[in-house]
Amino acid sequence: MTRIVALLLSILLLAPLAVAQRTGVKVIGGDWITLGDVAPVTGEHAGILLGPSPPLGQTLALDPAFLIATAKNAGVILAIPLDQPIMVTRGTGNATPAPVANTARVAKPASQIAGAQQAMQVLVLVRDVPRGHVISSGDVNWEDASPTRIVRNGAEMQDAVGMEVRRALKAGQPVLSQDLRPPTVIRKGEPVKLVYISAGVRLSVDGIAQSEAAKGESVRVLNSYSKRTVEAVAEASGEARVNGR
Repeated sequence: MTRIVALLLSILLLAPLAVAQRTGVKVIGGDWITLGDVAPVTGEHAGILLGPSPPLGQTLALDPAFLIATAKNAGVILAIPLDQPIMVTRGTGNATPAPVANTARVAKPASQIAGAQQAMQVLVLVRDVPRGHVISSGDVNWEDASPTRIVRNGAEMQDAVGMEVRRALKAGQPVLSQDLRPPTVIRKGEPVKLVYISAGVRLSVDGIAQSEAAKGESVRVLNSYSKRTVEAVAEASGEARVNGR
């Protein structure tokens, strides 16, 4: 019984300290900010570098979403609030100012944490979109993932906006990385300007696309002059390049 009472007292005494550390400014003594300096990470992952420490006497605001993404890339699930930046100040020494903005971008609403499990958020569509639609910021929103549905390979906001969907998607459906592709600039059956470049000479002829392609992808085009299908590289909307010999 005495040991149980002692354990409860230790928890009560440590709880205010944990809250103060999370809500206060993190003091960095070295030239670099590591993941272990600003997040509850131990072991080899605690040494992951986030950037240079701020100059002496200055404070740097770290975006918690950036910390979570960095930890995720290293295979660590980091459960920290997203609703406020993590403030870091330099305790001793001098360092080159960090090459990131001193103000954090608007963070997503805080995820709820139950025990050791983090309630992750997923990017979902707010409206139906057809195949070939280019995602805009108004098409998507963050929602808490259902505990009964695990979403893998969910897309991030910055990776989804401006991308084209490979298939028709419904409202409320999570946006997955495999559902996205670079925007199509040439579509099958549409007129294409074939540009031949060789030894400084530029020649263009009309053609008809036989396949679709995003910028930089290979596309088959029927040369309207020679009636031959050639392989070209999509350059822009309605334009493909052929390297002449």
